[in-house]
Amino acid sequence: MDVDYTHLENLLTSSKWRSADEETNKIILKIANRVDANWLREQDFTELSCFNLETIDELWSNHTQGHFGFTAQSKIWKNVGENYTKFSNAVGWRLNYQWQLYSQLKFNLEAPPGHLPAAPFYNLNNEIAVGWAASLPQKLIDCLEESF
Repeated sequence: MDVDYTHLENLLTSSKWRSADEETNKIILKIANRVDANWLREQDFTELSCFNLETIDELWSNHTQGHFGFTAQSKIWKNVGENYTKFSNAVGWRLNYQWQLYSQLKFNLEAPPGHLPAAPFYNLNNEIAVGWAASLPQKLIDCLEESF
């Protein structure tokens, strides 16, 4: 599927982090054929193409000097021993033992590293985080191995 990343890049260039996060989600929903559902299942994420994931990651990483993006999230995932609760605490999706609603997230560079993109890991219909985000780091590892 052909995807135009121009709008996402413009939002990132303008430091419009929440809008960029929401655009990232729209792109991923489109390529996963889940626009009508408006949220992703684990199998949807694991089936995304490496090209699309790497393109999104590169845009986020380049426009935030590595502060945000899937690579930043993958490094944190590895550093916390691949523990989803510790990962969520580290990226700020969970604070003081409570999961944050999407509207409670920080959409600025003062947010913890790896905090964004977050929208693909939330069901935006009810703003609740889904617990399968741990599948992303393995998918990125698989993608990186394919590119060598």
